Amino acid sequence: MREANLRKADARGAVFHRADLRLADLRGTDLSTADLLRARLADALASEHTRWPAGFDHAAAGVVVTEDPGPEPPPLLQPS
Repeated sequence: MREANLRKADARGAVFHRADLRLADLRGTDLSTADLLRARLADALASEHTRWPAGFDHAAAGVVVTEDPGPEPPPLLQPS
């Protein structure tokens, strides 16, 4: 999942055990109950809206905190 766009995803309860999330966009993502045990998060992007599991030290994991991108643009393809 390296460089994955998980921006504003609801990842509560997701299992990222040993996942490669380096350079992933996690801005606004809810990881509050995710399993991040041994996940590789170096240079992943987060914002003040990103929610982490209790006691998780995202700074020690190498996460870069940056501005939130704001609302998501509408999808390019609209239903007919």
